[in-house]
Amino acid sequence: MQPKQNDNLFDRKTNTGYRLLVIIVIRAAVLLLGINISDRLNLLSGHLGTLQVVQFFNFLTIFLTLLYLIGWYSRRFLNLQLYIQIGMDLILVTMLIICSSGDGPLVSLYLLIVIYSSLTLGKNGGLLGAALSALFYTGIVVAYRLDILDPPGDFSNTSLEIFRIGTRILSFWAVAYLGAYLHRRLHMVESVLKEKTDTLAKLQQLNEHIVRSIRSGLITTDLDGNIAVFNSAAGEITGEPANEVIGSSIRRIIGEDFWRRIRSEDLFQNAHALRHENWIQLPEGTTRYLGFSVSPLLDPNRLLLGYIISFQDLTEITRLEKEVRRKEHMATVGRMAAGIAHEIRNPLTAMRGSAEMLRARDNLPPKDERLLNILIRESDRLNEFIADFLNFARPQASPKTVIDLIPLLRDSVTLLKNSPEIIKSYFVHLKINVHSMNIHGNADQINQVFWNLAQNAIRAMPNGGNLTISIEKTPDGNGRIIFEDNGIGMSSEEIEQMFQPFHSGFSHGLGLGLSIVFQIMEDHKGKISFESEKEKGTNVILTFPLETPLIEPKGRESKG
Repeated sequence: MQPKQNDNLFDRKTNTGYRLLVIIVIRAAVLLLGINISDRLNLLSGHLGTLQVVQFFNFLTIFLTLLYLIGWYSRRFLNLQLYIQIGMDLILVTMLIICSSGDGPLVSLYLLIVIYSSLTLGKNGGLLGAALSALFYTGIVVAYRLDILDPPGDFSNTSLEIFRIGTRILSFWAVAYLGAYLHRRLHMVESVLKEKTDTLAKLQQLNEHIVRSIRSGLITTDLDGNIAVFNSAAGEITGEPANEVIGSSIRRIIGEDFWRRIRSEDLFQNAHALRHENWIQLPEGTTRYLGFSVSPLLDPNRLLLGYIISFQDLTEITRLEKEVRRKEHMATVGRMAAGIAHEIRNPLTAMRGSAEMLRARDNLPPKDERLLNILIRESDRLNEFIADFLNFARPQASPKTVIDLIPLLRDSVTLLKNSPEIIKSYFVHLKINVHSMNIHGNADQINQVFWNLAQNAIRAMPNGGNLTISIEKTPDGNGRIIFEDNGIGMSSEEIEQMFQPFHSGFSHGLGLGLSIVFQIMEDHKGKISFESEKEKGTNVILTFPLETPLIEPKGRESKG
């Protein structure tokens, strides 16, 4: 069973338990010191009956102190313990006075009892201590007067004794009122302090809630860059645990160059916060594009204490900006190229028709026939290129229905395995983790996407390798297809340019395949992304919005 708050001796330094412990310790020190000094000054009689006075009172003080400590440790009835100790102190002090000169310095010990009675029990306690002290002292003087006790001096003068008793009682009551006043003031100060402490605690808690709830990363540092505050959003964005970051250098987050720039900037003169954007690498190896804002951390006298660094994750915004620029660029190129392609196709058709008519003549020399065949073949190739280019530049609206991507993907893999390009050193794996994946789309266009990506993967592995095609469900309920090869890979610069028309990473490519794939994915409200590293392969990730919920089977795999 837990003790009541009033009996909890360690919660607050102003409660009864703490005060009682202080009184026990101070009382023991004062009594032992007073007894032994009085003995040195010959203020105490040598014997109390058959006992030596000093030894008796030293033993009694230590014995009572041990009893008080045992009672205090029990944490029970602390106020009652205090009353008992006041009574025992009055008896002990009275005995000391009896064993001394009667009206000597030891009488002032009554004042100490009155003082701590007032400070611990308030006005009533002080008045009680003063009354009992006056009663005990008056009893001593009366006992001396009536020869009940052996008087240490002349107690025959009645006026003098009345004066003694009066001055002592007056001093007791004066100290009692003074102690009560101090107790009241102390209580008021404690109340104000508690109110201020509670207010400060609430403000600190509110500040912690605000810092924790901010969705932007927030870091504060000292002048040397040591991190003092690191909110939860900062941990989510950077992938760094707050308990490991606090106290470490901000350089681990923002880098050495940016830190030098912060130290070199005059943040007082600049009315706007220092801004900076940069890519950072997370502990798990991925990168994020962050936008930083740095402001000075000032004290009330506008002295620089450190720096406040807030930041946001701009990775998705940056990706969308690039995607918008790419679409605008492709749209511009498409509009310009569509007119050029039409202008080329018309004379090309006439040229091919003329070549066909010349080849149909009799007695055509073999050399001329061979040249006409070359002309017709190249015309066909050029016409095919123009058809692809027009498909990129101005894709035709195609009818869409609900289609299942899994049969289409199986057909594409079957065609790929049986194509002349696949040799023994190529291995194609198909991993299906769902029963069906229905989307609203055009089957011919989706087949073109699958075929183009599979062809690119094979070309990226000129010496053979593994192509793994996975189809699965994403946590947010979309469908995802991943083409994973272990080919030559791409650099970040090549990834940036891969959707540009006429930009091909292969020697015989036209540079339109991925541009067309991009157009088709956009038309189907899907997304395409790449993860690649030089000499380590490429992952192409297609994401489709689904028409119906997926049914997940046990994973199965087909290889070839």
